[in-house]
Order: sequence, then structure tokens, then C-alpha cells
Amino acid sequence: MNAKSTATHVHLETFGCQMNEYDSELVRSLMKQDGFVFTDERERADVILMNTCAIRENAHNKVYKHLSELKKLKRQRPLVVGVLGCMAQNLKEELTDVQPLVDVLAGPDAYRQLPMLIRNAMLSQEEGLDRKGLAVDLSEYETYHDVIPDRNDGVNAWIAVMRGCDNFCSFCVVPYTRGRERSREPEGIVQEARRIAEQGFKQITLLGQNVNSYRSGDWDFARLIMTVADVPGIERVRFTSPHPKDFPLSLLEAVVSHPNICKQIHLPVQSGSDRILGLMNRTYTNKEYRALVDHIRTLRSDIVLSTDIICGFCGE
Repeated sequence: MNAKSTATHVHLETFGCQMNEYDSELVRSLMKQDGFVFTDERERADVILMNTCAIRENAHNKVYKHLSELKKLKRQRPLVVGVLGCMAQNLKEELTDVQPLVDVLAGPDAYRQLPMLIRNAMLSQEEGLDRKGLAVDLSEYETYHDVIPDRNDGVNAWIAVMRGCDNFCSFCVVPYTRGRERSREPEGIVQEARRIAEQGFKQITLLGQNVNSYRSGDWDFARLIMTVADVPGIERVRFTSPHPKDFPLSLLEAVVSHPNICKQIHLPVQSGSDRILGLMNRTYTNKEYRALVDHIRTLRSDIVLSTDIICGFCGE
């Protein structure tokens, strides 16, 4: 493996949520622009990257399992191992101290630095040095608005309309691993939707930790989703996730009225107990959640609702 080579092969594995899938598309785009080549085969890779999740336990365990598998591979040949995403942000000390085979750590706001970090790690290995590449600072501004994601062919395409979260639910590390809320400019999102339609995708899923909070000038999320749904060639638009505490009537009206917006809402309740909801810092009650569901049913009875429920929460 030569640090100066333009044919460095990278294998990227993604764990966790839809936002990670989208982030991996950003990573592929940024690294391909810098001359890296991607491969589906671990055995051909000079660099193995894992885009990780800090919320889903199964994804967390899979990452540690894969790291154990890479120990043997790294003993056989030069190999740069990188951990990206929320685990890199949340467990940076553990991953650098306990997992010596990890060469690069990059948090969700540091993907632009990946080519430099990887090349430095390759150079360190050639020189027999044990230096880590670490970039885990959170940004108040980074939205990757100018990066065109490298998408695989398919029916659905993701668009992240915002990054970060300001809700600070007591069970969730997202505000600490992805930072505070910041919204992308609507013009860039609509342009991305048009590009997606030109590529032949029929469905777009708009992503955000709490899409209700989307704000850019006089644009709210209802206006944004209606505009995306009007893009020629796009037949279905979905979104995830809204928060029950401030689900706006304007968004509900958009779902009800626009033929291209899917009649499905994922509305996480997390618990049916007001005491537990308080401990979770969810800022709504069982009664308020049920009233919102009843209102949705009143406006359109065929809207499909799905939810998340945490069982056995601390103190339950």
C-alpha cells in the first residue's frame, strides 16, 4: 500500500439508521473526488471504514465483532481501519485506547477530513509509526450542503434536510454525537431532489432527527416537503422522524392533501406512562399524544401510523 497511490481501495460498511446510510453516500462522494476507489470485497481493500451507530445496541455489537475479525486481517498485510459516525464521536477514548487496531476516527461532522486522515495513517504505517488520525469536533454549521451523495441505484433516495437535535431526550445521545440542530437551505434540497428525479429515482425520504424543527428563512418543513413532492418524476415522498410534542398542523395538512406524499407517519410515542415520559424528557403526555392521533384519524382515517416504544426504561 502506497500513500501516494491514487488507486487506494476502500471498503465501507454501514451500521444503524437511515441517516448513516445517507452519510455513507456523502463519504463515498467526498473520497471518490479525492481519488479513492471503493470495493465491496474486504480482501481487496487497503482501507476498511465502518460508519457506526451509538443508539442501536445490535449495531454497536456488530461493530465490535467486525473489529475483532479485522485483527487477523491486519496481521496479514498493511491495512488502515477507520471508525466513523456516532460511535467515533461518543466512544473516542475507548476506541483509541482499547482498540489499538483503529487508525482513524472521524465524527459525523468531520467527513471532509477523511482523505487527509487516511493518507496520514497510511504514511505512518509505512514509516513504522503508531499515530492515530482523530477528527471528532462537532460543528455549528456543517450540513454538507455542497456534497452530491454517491447513491446506489434503486427506488428510494435519502435527503438529509437538517442535522443534529436540540431535544435532549434522556435516553438519546444524538445531541452529543451529532450536535445541535441546523437546517440546510431549501434551494439546495430542492435542487438535490430534481437531480434525484433525473437519475431515475421515484421515491425520496426526507431525513432529520426532528423534521418538525426544520427552519430556513420563511421555509418550514411543510412548505419544503410540498415543494419536493412537486418535483417532476418524483412519485412518492416520505419523511422521518417528526416529534409528537410539536407536530404542526401545516405538515399534517400536507400529508393529507398532496397526492405524492405517502399517507404514513412514523410518530414515536416511546411510552404510555406520563411518569416515564417525564423521565425521558419527551415534553408531552399520553393524553396529548392520543389527541394528536385522534386528530390525524379525523382528518384522514387511512393514514398509516407506526411508532417506537422503549420497554423496561430506567425506573419503570
